[in-house]
Amino acid sequence: MMDENPTVVFVRPREVVIESRQKPAPGAGELLIKTRCTLISTGTELTILSGEFPERSAWARYGKFPFVPGYDNIGEVVEVGPAVDPAWIGQRVGTYGPHARYVIARASFARTIPQSISDEHASFFTIAEIVMNGVRRGKVRWGEAAVVYGLGLL
Repeated sequence: MMDENPTVVFVRPREVVIESRQKPAPGAGELLIKTRCTLISTGTELTILSGEFPERSAWARYGKFPFVPGYDNIGEVVEVGPAVDPAWIGQRVGTYGPHARYVIARASFARTIPQSISDEHASFFTIAEIVMNGVRRGKVRWGEAAVVYGLGLL
């Protein structure tokens, strides 16, 4: 029996559908998460959807159609797989899951979200990670000046 799991799919450039897929089951070390909110990337995801990227670019590894987009998923853990602490159930987490009602994520990659942060604000966690990785890799220290080229949303 097919459990309803609406999932956004880019079937080809400039064509998006919502498919009803099987509700996934968590394996060892995994969480089953019911999505509360996702964030669409106006950079990565819309570039892939456009299909307008060089075949020999970093985009090409993602731009295979059909493509299931998404990497800013906020949801609630509803089930855990074998060898996962059941205390995860009921936790609100951020993961790299797709735009789907139910997603699977490794427990070791899930980020718990404090109650004081809304789902909508938490969905920007990947943007924060990208910025912080840039600061760390650039070895910028408090009080130093830096120039950012091509800032965009970041």
